[in-house]
Amino acid sequence: MSLSRAILAGAGIAAGVTALIVVIGVMGGLQQGYIDSILEISSFHLRVELPDDFDITELARFRAIPGISSAVAFKETHVLALGPSGQTISVNLRAFQDGADRYDPSLVRALGLSETSAMPQAGYLLLGKEAASSLGIDPGLSVELFGMTQSENEGIQPVKGSIIMGSTFSSGYYEFDASMGFINLEKAGSLGPIFSTTPLVVGIKLRDRYADYQAIEEIREVLADGSGKIVSWRDYNRSFFGALRTEKSMMMLLVSLIFVVVGINIFHALRRVIASKTSDIALLKACGASDRDIRSIFIIEGFAIGTLGALMGTVVGLLLGDNINGILDFVAGMMRFLHSLTQKFGILPTGEDFRLFSPSYFYIDAIPVSITAAEIIFIAATAIASTSLAAFFAARRVSEAKPSEVFRNE
Repeated sequence: MSLSRAILAGAGIAAGVTALIVVIGVMGGLQQGYIDSILEISSFHLRVELPDDFDITELARFRAIPGISSAVAFKETHVLALGPSGQTISVNLRAFQDGADRYDPSLVRALGLSETSAMPQAGYLLLGKEAASSLGIDPGLSVELFGMTQSENEGIQPVKGSIIMGSTFSSGYYEFDASMGFINLEKAGSLGPIFSTTPLVVGIKLRDRYADYQAIEEIREVLADGSGKIVSWRDYNRSFFGALRTEKSMMMLLVSLIFVVVGINIFHALRRVIASKTSDIALLKACGASDRDIRSIFIIEGFAIGTLGALMGTVVGLLLGDNINGILDFVAGMMRFLHSLTQKFGILPTGEDFRLFSPSYFYIDAIPVSITAAEIIFIAATAIASTSLAAFFAARRVSEAKPSEVFRNE
């Protein structure tokens, strides 16, 4: 293969590796943010449903288990929230035990609160900032909450309560910020009946979330009477996490098609080279070289192209991924400059503020990037394999060169 063709083939491999690393890195960063928010705020690593007569002070035995970093009790239910101006939204209301901020400081950080914040405040509602915006409510104002309770004698009965909104939280996960609220379980006041029929749940976080099965066995030993239903984060979020995994796999498959295209180009290029070098191949065979020896020359060439392209693409992809926010900030700055010029000359109306990640359309301030070493190795190996296989199949044509026929025709 000529040097120019080899460079183009290597550049194609490098471009594919770069694109795949950046795409998978950005997707992994976004997905990791979702996963962390869900595990820290919503599902925890383990959820243990306990009877109402469970003594919360017994949670100290859970926290004493090696591998458990926190354990906090709560109840949760869905209520209808009514704002001061008549706006209504559905809120996933969670009532934590008193001192939850001490027992689970990572929850406080995940909610975007300072580590000195008391969560939950007694007699106050901690509401997501998007939910507060939808209700049109500010801290210090009262919000009405409507729920349902059920008993054997009276059946399903509506329950109404009111509470003062203390402050808002911003987790960075829109679903939680738009639909979650937290109160103090022991001091729920008029809201207490709303939780009368909901089970007591203990949210447990592990130092290693993949050690959940071992932790479940140790928790069962603490609950010697067999009470309590234990659910792992794997089962609680199976559908959502499975969808994320499928999405990432399909994206990797689609972007990997560039390797197929480059491999086909290398295949045809090497076949043309072999066809043009028939006399040279025949001479090598006449000198004692075997088909395998000659094929190895072309296979090594394909392997070298793939390896160099993968190395260049990996370096460029990691550099782009690590500096993607700075690059996008530069692009946004240039576009703002061009936008200001068009406004100056009256091409576009004034008063429009251009932002690459406008809060009106995006719920992120920056693009997170997260890619593992295993993913990088897989991408590079796929690139090298595509060129090596293309060279291997193209080199099979070497056996068609018969020295006797070639020399007779020459």
